[in-house]
Amino acid sequence: MTEDNASAIGIETRPFLDDLAVGIPRTQPPTRYTSPGPAHLFAAATEAGPHLIENTPAVLDLSESTSTAQVLEHSVVDPIILPGRGLRPAQASDRENADDVDWRLVDHLTKQLNLNTDHERTRQDFDVAIASAEPETVFEENVLGEIRRLVNRHGDYLVINNGPDYEWSSKRLADHVQAVFDSVFRYGRFQQYLREPGIEDISVVGFANVMVTTSEGRREHRRPIAFDNDDLEGQIADLTSWRGRAFSRPGGHIDLDIGGARFSATGRPITSLPNITMRKHNHIDVSLDDMVALGTITSRMAILLSAAARANRSALVSGWTDAGKTTFLRAWMSAVPWEEKIVTIETEHELYLGKQVRRHAQVQDFQYLPSMLAGSDLAVTYSLEDAFRESLRSSAQRILFGEIRGAEGPVAIKAMQAGKGSISTIHARNADDAIHRFADILMSEQGLSDDTVPLRQIMRSIDLIVHLDMLYDPDGTRRRIVTEIAEVIPRPDAQLPMASLLYAWDWDAGAYTQPEKPSAQLQQALYRVGLDREHFWAGAE
Repeated sequence: MTEDNASAIGIETRPFLDDLAVGIPRTQPPTRYTSPGPAHLFAAATEAGPHLIENTPAVLDLSESTSTAQVLEHSVVDPIILPGRGLRPAQASDRENADDVDWRLVDHLTKQLNLNTDHERTRQDFDVAIASAEPETVFEENVLGEIRRLVNRHGDYLVINNGPDYEWSSKRLADHVQAVFDSVFRYGRFQQYLREPGIEDISVVGFANVMVTTSEGRREHRRPIAFDNDDLEGQIADLTSWRGRAFSRPGGHIDLDIGGARFSATGRPITSLPNITMRKHNHIDVSLDDMVALGTITSRMAILLSAAARANRSALVSGWTDAGKTTFLRAWMSAVPWEEKIVTIETEHELYLGKQVRRHAQVQDFQYLPSMLAGSDLAVTYSLEDAFRESLRSSAQRILFGEIRGAEGPVAIKAMQAGKGSISTIHARNADDAIHRFADILMSEQGLSDDTVPLRQIMRSIDLIVHLDMLYDPDGTRRRIVTEIAEVIPRPDAQLPMASLLYAWDWDAGAYTQPEKPSAQLQQALYRVGLDREHFWAGAE
C-alpha cells in the first residue's frame, strides 16, 4: 500500500479504531456548593474529603414556636467521618438487603443534627419505652422534617452516583427516617423491639444473640442489635445516661425503670458477653374486667377480689417469674376506691399506679435504692426502711410492695399490720408454698432458727393468696390464669397457717372448682362491703 492510498482511508472505516473516533464530551468544571444542606453526605459516602463544600456551622434553637422551614434553612452541620466505620459507596449487596436499616448510616446522620435541646424534654422525663413512633411535641415534629431531608438527600445521592437500580423504596426511606428519629428522641436500636406489638421480653446475650418472647409464649430470634460487643455496651451506657444513671465499664451492672419497661444489663467481665433483659409492661391501664376478658380469671372471681379490695383484706400475689404477678396486682388495685391514697415501694417502678389518674386520686411511688457492689452508679442510697418510714408519715391508706425477695419481708409484715389492704408479690409454686417461702424469708432476715414465729406473723397478717400460673394450649401458645385463690386460716391441729382453697383450677378437667368455703370472719368482712351472700354457693364459674 502506497502513502497516497493510505491517506485516502478514513480512520472511522477501521472497526478496531472506531472508539478513538468518538469524541469525548466536554464537562463543566466543578463548582463550589454553597447550599446550607448536608451535601457532605455525598463526600462522606465515598470517603472523600468535602473539598467542594462550604460549611457555616450554626446551632438553631428549636423552640415550640420554631417552624419547620426555619429548621431546614438554618440546620447546617459539620462533616463527620467515623474512624473505621465511614460510609462506603453503594454495592451490589445493598440490593439484596433492601429492607435492612443501615445503622452505620443512621448513626452518621444522627451526628449531623446540630440541635439545641436545652428547653426540650429529656428521655428521663417521659415513658420512652411506650412512646409513640410519631412526634409528640412541636420540637420533635420540626426535627423530623430535617431528618426526612437528610435521608432523602442520601437516597438521591445513591441514584445519581450508582444508577436507578440503587433507588431506595419509599419503605426503606421511611424506615431510615424512623431509625434516626428513634436515635434522637427514643432508645435507638432498642426501640424497634419495644415498639413491636405482642413482644413482652427482649433478651440479649452478646450483640448477635437477640431473642424476643411474645405474649403467647413464642420465642423468636432477631437480627444482631449492635456492630459488636463494645458497641452493645456503648448502647447500654447511652440508655442509662438518658435515664439519669450510669453504666460503668468494665464490670457494670444496672437495673432501672426505663419508662414503660424494666431494663437490666450486665457487662464484661462479670459475664463473658454483655447481657440485657427488657420486660415490657403491655398492660398498664388495666382492670379486673380486663383480666376476665384475657381469660385470667372468671367474672365471679373478679367480684370476690373486688370485694376483698374494698374490705381492706391483705394479700399475697404469688407465681413464678413471668406469671403476670405485677400486672395482676395493678389490675386488682383498680377495685380500690378512687379517693384512697396508695403508697407503692419498689426497687424499680413497675406498678405505675400513678399513671392511672382516672383510677387513683393519689399515688406516692417510692423507689428505694439498695446498696450495690462495685460498678454501682448510686452514690447515695435511699433504703427500704426510709421508704417505709416515709410511707407511714404520708397518711397512706394502703401500702403495696412490688416484690418480697429478702429485706422486704419484715417491712411488708409491718405494713400489713400497720395499714389496711396491703398487698405484695412473691415467687412461689402455689398458695401454700407462698406461705412457707414468706416464712423462710422472715426467718432468714430476722435471724431465727425456727419458723414458728414467722408463720404466726403470717397467719395474723395475711387474709388471701392469689396464685398465677401458665396454661399452655395445644397449639403451643400460652395464657396466664389464676389457678388458686386461697384464704389463710389456722390449721385444725395447730395455731399455724394453711392455705384454704376457695377457687382452684382443675388441670385434668380444665375448669375451676371450689374446694372450701371461706371462714365466717372473711364472709362477714366481704358481706359488709356488698358481696352477695349467695356468692360462694352459686358455682365456680
